Amino acid sequence: MSDHPAPSPPPAAPRQRFRKRLTFGHLLEGVRLALSTLVEHRMRSGLVVLGVSIAVATSMGMVSILSGLSEKIRTDIKGGDAPLFSVQRFSHLEEGGGNDAYRPRLDELDAEAVAALDEVGDLEIRYDQGDGRSVEYGNKEARLIFTMGTNLAFQNIQKVDLASGRFFTEGELEAARPVCVLAEATAKDVFPGEDGVGKTVRIAGQEWEVVGVFAKYDSLFGGLFENFAVVPWTTYERRLRSRRESMRLNVFPSRADNLEEAVGAVRAVLRARHHLLPGEPDDFAITTADAALEFTQKITGPIGLVLVVISSIGLMVGGIGVLIIMLVSVTERTKEIGVRKAIGASRREILWQFLIEAGVLTTIGGAVGVAAGLGLARGVAQLLAFPFILPLGWIAIAVGVSASIGLIFGLYPANRAARLDPIEALRYE
Repeated sequence: MSDHPAPSPPPAAPRQRFRKRLTFGHLLEGVRLALSTLVEHRMRSGLVVLGVSIAVATSMGMVSILSGLSEKIRTDIKGGDAPLFSVQRFSHLEEGGGNDAYRPRLDELDAEAVAALDEVGDLEIRYDQGDGRSVEYGNKEARLIFTMGTNLAFQNIQKVDLASGRFFTEGELEAARPVCVLAEATAKDVFPGEDGVGKTVRIAGQEWEVVGVFAKYDSLFGGLFENFAVVPWTTYERRLRSRRESMRLNVFPSRADNLEEAVGAVRAVLRARHHLLPGEPDDFAITTADAALEFTQKITGPIGLVLVVISSIGLMVGGIGVLIIMLVSVTERTKEIGVRKAIGASRREILWQFLIEAGVLTTIGGAVGVAAGLGLARGVAQLLAFPFILPLGWIAIAVGVSASIGLIFGLYPANRAARLDPIEALRYE
């Protein structure tokens, strides 16, 4: 017998873990199984789709409405393609607020000096800071109308058509005649069912001849701003101007590309007329349309963001619904999962089957919600008379987010299904 110990067997090679590759065919099979399950459980699936679609419709409708509202604000402020800026005694947009009592009022000589500049193409004189007034005709009355004093350039800036009659003439402007052009809404109140041109109304207790009526005008700010009367600024100065009220100059540059040069020229001529020394601040304010637009966007932007965030909370609610429904589905289909695992389905295949099912649910809900939200936005846009904007980028984001919600909230139920023991699953009753 040999004293040498028997050689030890060689170490066993580490066991290779077999992992099935997930192919595109597996994904297609997962989609087919998911769709068949959704059709089989139509009521349950429909409730999840409904919850997600309501949340997406609210968010998409809000985004589209806000986009249209922003476009309406931009159009109303800019008034057209040509750049426009205004010169006034004090600007609450750019200077924040304050007392302008010690600033000189802008006057006709200032307007003439500005209009004479080569950089200026057209100039409107405007008075419109006064309080709301009433228009009376017999026993008919239109309350809280805005009376605006202006010149003939008003028609070029506002672009409001005349329904009947005419605008006041240069001769009536120079003679400070008591004539007026009424807004369509105001004329309907004081002349229901008849043409008001040629009739005499009372504004602020004084008689004015109606020479024209504007066509329908839809204001961004509603009916209060759709009731107005336009009169010659010379007549406004003599009859309606308050003690502290100052004219505003709305300026069109001579060319669309020389806005900065026009602003600089207007500032220079007014500083010279007001005898301001170098280094002294302006005693007037120049506000461009872009500055006014930026000011309004500072207000509407945060409001819109808050509304979208609040409406997006509904997506979280929809996601919780997906989580609950998928957990119920996993429990109901425990034996089916056991059979699939017993014939060779891998954990990854089971995981993707349930993830795809959840994603299909929420993607369908997202697509339905996008269509409903855009339909809602179109209806609101037509009702409020502002542009309908189709936010293509947001459509893709809405569908992508809704699909992601399904994947995120479906991950736990899918992972739970993938980890089921096949023997225990087959025994489940």
